[in-house]
Amino acid sequence: MARIRADQREAHEQARRTQILEAALRIWVREGYHRAPVEAIAREAGVAKGTIYLYFPTKEAVLQAAIERFSLLPALEELVAKLHEIPPERAVPALVETLWHRLRDRGPLIATLLGGGMLLPENGRVFLERVVIPGNQLLAEYLDRCVARGALRPLDTFVAARALVGCLVMFLISQSVLGGDALRPISDAAVIETVTELFLRGALPRE
Repeated sequence: MARIRADQREAHEQARRTQILEAALRIWVREGYHRAPVEAIAREAGVAKGTIYLYFPTKEAVLQAAIERFSLLPALEELVAKLHEIPPERAVPALVETLWHRLRDRGPLIATLLGGGMLLPENGRVFLERVVIPGNQLLAEYLDRCVARGALRPLDTFVAARALVGCLVMFLISQSVLGGDALRPISDAAVIETVTELFLRGALPRE
């Protein structure tokens, strides 16, 4: 096997980690988290079982890395930075639209987590500590600035941020994970517009 130059090693390792995580997600979606051993992940990724353990000590570590890799946090960080001083009447629709489409893209991962992988307390804690709470805090800081300049009424911004994102997550679960799309289709535009309207009506200053 050809040796990898030192300046290429980091990129190679990152690519291999991504290869394993994407393979794990595919196999978990098809077979379920608990029913798919590490050997199945290795076969799906086209690598030896030992290669998995070079990057992840356990299957649970693969799950935890997948949670971080496919989370909404990077998109939320980028979006909140762009919306720094934009009024909430313009910022919230953009925020809701971006988050909803990103959530839709991650539907298979969420289905996998709900299917059993996230039921372990340690995995749930990782998800809260590394994804939910940091993302919640980012959005709350933007809302804090809006409250400070009178663009939003005084409210608990941490709770408001959790409510906004949580509403979208529940829509995703009911429509994409539990089968609501087949029983009662709802357009993306309707979800985005309605969630935005409800949030702003509750958060904008009262006349």
